[in-house]
Amino acid sequence: MDANLIYEKTATGEEAVRQRTRVVQRNTRMVLILVDSKSTVAELCEKTGNVQLVETALMDLERDGLIVPKLAQDSVWEQSKKLAEEIKAAAINRLGRNESASGQKPEHVPEINPPSLVPPPFSIAPLSVAPHSIMPSQLSGASAPFSTFGGAPSIAPPSMRAAKAEAPKESYSTRLSGFFSKKVRGEDDSSIKPIRRGVRRAPVSLPIAITLGAIGILAVIALVSVFYPYDSHRPQLEAALSRVLGQPVRIAAVRAVFSPQPAISLEGVAGQEGSGIQAARIRLIPEVLTLLGSHPVFSVVEVEAAYLQAKALADLPHAASKAMAPGGPATVRLIRMTQLEVDILGLKLADLQSEIRPDESGKLLPLTFSSSDRSLKIVFKPQSPGFVAEFEAFGWQPKADSSVRFDSLQGVAAWDGASLSIRALDARIFDGAILGELAFSLGPQPQMAGEISVKHMNLVRLGGAMGYGNQFEGELVGGLKFSANAQAWRDILPAASGDGTFSLHRGVLGGFDLVEAMRRGKGSVLGGATRYEQLTGRLVISPQSIRFADLVLSSGLLRSGGYLEVARNDKLGGRLDVEMRGSANVIRMPIAASGSMKNPVLQGGR
Repeated sequence: MDANLIYEKTATGEEAVRQRTRVVQRNTRMVLILVDSKSTVAELCEKTGNVQLVETALMDLERDGLIVPKLAQDSVWEQSKKLAEEIKAAAINRLGRNESASGQKPEHVPEINPPSLVPPPFSIAPLSVAPHSIMPSQLSGASAPFSTFGGAPSIAPPSMRAAKAEAPKESYSTRLSGFFSKKVRGEDDSSIKPIRRGVRRAPVSLPIAITLGAIGILAVIALVSVFYPYDSHRPQLEAALSRVLGQPVRIAAVRAVFSPQPAISLEGVAGQEGSGIQAARIRLIPEVLTLLGSHPVFSVVEVEAAYLQAKALADLPHAASKAMAPGGPATVRLIRMTQLEVDILGLKLADLQSEIRPDESGKLLPLTFSSSDRSLKIVFKPQSPGFVAEFEAFGWQPKADSSVRFDSLQGVAAWDGASLSIRALDARIFDGAILGELAFSLGPQPQMAGEISVKHMNLVRLGGAMGYGNQFEGELVGGLKFSANAQAWRDILPAASGDGTFSLHRGVLGGFDLVEAMRRGKGSVLGGATRYEQLTGRLVISPQSIRFADLVLSSGLLRSGGYLEVARNDKLGGRLDVEMRGSANVIRMPIAASGSMKNPVLQGGR
């Protein structure tokens, strides 16, 4: 450190003297107090008797901005500017001498000692940006140089100063020639090296560099994935789907999604009008690295909220085979369908799911559909020109809010392209069973036909499903043969016609109080009930009404026969001939029925 350097306190330093908490180290605080803008570094060392302590403290105080050197010379910028102008003038002068005659004596160039502008590093602290903190380390004459700590060498002994005085001084032109010769050789003069401000940063380690590079690559990939124009590939995707499905297909939009898995999403997929093919979304989940090649591989193709009619369902195995063929433009390992709705001639099955995958030989495994709660399972087998489906269900509801719940259901459904037949139907429902066969046909008009038998069905549960609550009780046994023709499938049930027989055992007819009606005579009876041991009759169904004909009711000493007819609007009509046997006589009375099936009104007459 330059022993002649004088320091003065900054405003912050003055404040630190008054506040003891700003500088807590005792030695540093002592030196801060001794700095008075008059004493040199050598005088401060004499006062403390410890040179190393003073110099260390002064360096710390200057680094913290509490003291600054007291300046009496130009700033580094001004000195650098003057040096550059002198070098420029010398170079121009030399070029002028080269053009003049070789015999002429060059003009005298004043001798200049260019100062060194590079402050030697003394600590790891950043250099001050103030002019006095970046002064050159050596200047001649009265404007003695200084630098921030450690920049200037200590005072040389007298012998060295004498040796320097005796050394002959080179002329400025000689030194300028040497300067240009160094430049030609690729050497740099330390006196004109650029001043570097700030602390040199440590090099980045290899693991950190690799990590940063990986993060950068991932960031670039993410940006490309987000902003890539996927919709520009919509025509190619539409053409590919059209080849697979065998009919024109339209896609509303193509975009990228990243949750729950990165995928290409095809939005609003639909076939041509009347094709019976729709899908809210098809997600193509790729193996990412294969997208860089010419043969992409999709680990999963997810089809969400699709709607398939019977013909499209029959074509599904063939389309899946083409999509998963080994020689295709892309490889598909798995097709997963969720929230699938199947519509077969008006019979709709919703919320189905399925997975289509090939076996080891590349042949498709049998297609299996199931409901989301696994209560229904359908094994789908293609069969020209349609398909055969074996179905089985346990605790299955056709709809989530349906009052109908099958304890078990099984059978075989066959579709031939124009009609659907259900064979070997066995449905366990309402504590009983429904056995039989059904047939549905397109034809010129929708048609339905069937023959079923009912065994041991609980009339309370059946009536509850039909909206009658607990009004009727008993065990139902019977059979029915029916058919229907309609303009549309939604009208097929109201248009049904059929004929069958039924028998009820040990139950109650709620709302039909036959005994009270006989007692009142011509008075109307509303409410009540009649308990029976057996009730038999014929069931005649027409588009206008349901008729219970040839009724025979037995309940102890009570006998009744007649008919009841319920219109489609639930209006009730009919006549019952009631006979009550006593110990000595028999009472017979006709009773008319009116009102509705839920609230019948009985009235006796003669």
